[in-house]
Amino acid sequence: MRRLLSLTLLLSLTAAMTLPADAQSVTFRGKVEDVSGTQNQFFVDCTNTSLTSGAFNLNLFVGQQVEITGQWNGSTAAPSVDVAAIAVVPEVFELGGGAKIGDELKVGFIATPGDLAISRITVAPSFTDLGASGVVFVDLSKTVIGTTGVIPGGGILQHTLQIPNDPSLVGLEIFGQGALIDSLGNLTLTNPDCKTIDS
Repeated sequence: MRRLLSLTLLLSLTAAMTLPADAQSVTFRGKVEDVSGTQNQFFVDCTNTSLTSGAFNLNLFVGQQVEITGQWNGSTAAPSVDVAAIAVVPEVFELGGGAKIGDELKVGFIATPGDLAISRITVAPSFTDLGASGVVFVDLSKTVIGTTGVIPGGGILQHTLQIPNDPSLVGLEIFGQGALIDSLGNLTLTNPDCKTIDS
């Protein structure tokens, strides 16, 4: 029953997303990257979310998956988070494979066996705070496909999706993120990931 409630909450985000009035504390997972050709400008990989910090040297975390807690500026159009706490964590969600037209895209999770794993692949990033569950970094209103499954005994779940052999898709960037729901119905959002479709 709790899994159903958490799933309903996640899916309802496709219909309604709220815009907070003021900056607020957020916690999420993602990979820190730096803006090419700049100094001390950072963002969450595969998103339009910028990162700042007076407390941490974010250069030390570039290229690493982390969990961040910080103050979000409240903007969904140009989200920015001032990092107050940061810790390196394992990657739990990945878009793998060659991402070429006519080829396969692999959607992978590494998580606790028995957890329900849900993914959404979209064509745009976003920023929606779900409180303790994390941040939705994909625009659910632009979902093109999703997957659902239960993490098996080995802790690794992988779905294979076929990319149409359509040249008009070349250059399209796709964004993905997952949600994990445990046996008690607790919802946790994964790190985001992305791929650019190639020929």
